[in-house]
Amino acid sequence: MSPRPPEDAATPAERRLDEHLEALRTGAPEPGTSLVKRVVRNARWQRAVRAPLKVVAMLAGAVLDGLAALAGARRRSR
Repeated sequence: MSPRPPEDAATPAERRLDEHLEALRTGAPEPGTSLVKRVVRNARWQRAVRAPLKVVAMLAGAVLDGLAALAGARRRSR
């Protein structure tokens, strides 16, 4: 990499970016448990809803197959 120019040559945007990056370097946040709690909560309700949704999808597929058979269309290959 090329050496950095002196701070006087930096644009205002570059100086603000350097300030933000320095704050990130020095003050790394401690990991929290809120994200873990949200992920687990979402996974639990999704697992509970999965089986009923599969049943609804199978019933909808059966209805569409029946309607297609009544209309005279060929059966879907599986």
